[in-house]
Amino acid sequence: MSEDRINTRWQNVVISIMGPTFGLFMSLASLIAYWVTGNIFFAGIASFNALLNLFNLLPIVPLDGGHILKSISFSMNNKVGLIACLLGAGLGVYISYAFGFAFLAVMLLIGSLEIFSEWRTRHQSDVLPLDRYGQIFSTAWYLALVGSLVAVIMHLASSGDKILAIPMIVLQS
Repeated sequence: MSEDRINTRWQNVVISIMGPTFGLFMSLASLIAYWVTGNIFFAGIASFNALLNLFNLLPIVPLDGGHILKSISFSMNNKVGLIACLLGAGLGVYISYAFGFAFLAVMLLIGSLEIFSEWRTRHQSDVLPLDRYGQIFSTAWYLALVGSLVAVIMHLASSGDKILAIPMIVLQS
């Protein structure tokens, strides 16, 4: 959805984050179905759906994660928003490498550079920025969602089944 139809950054955050949130719900429902039935098919759905939604949350502007992080960072003051982006990108890359997620770290770097390149044009938009509460809430929601999706992937990868470890291998490659 283009910014032409969006009046506030909050609308952009909610529209962008709801797809991955419902994707997490589907992964959790599939995980529960796996625990109840023992059918690996449900575990596969949970694992690959979590990977797909995690990919969608990468901070690359056409993806939902890019729209979320752009809305948060573009709502902050000049230097504070830029510093928050730099710290967030650095922390994301560090955490990714600490867990061995090389692919995720590289994508975080690319997405951060893209958001920084658009930083100068943020004032040309008529979209109303997030207030401080909206920035904090959106950031917490985003981080909780990313952490939950990674937890689903890591949990299923530790089951010992090679098929369920594929999303983890993708993140580590």
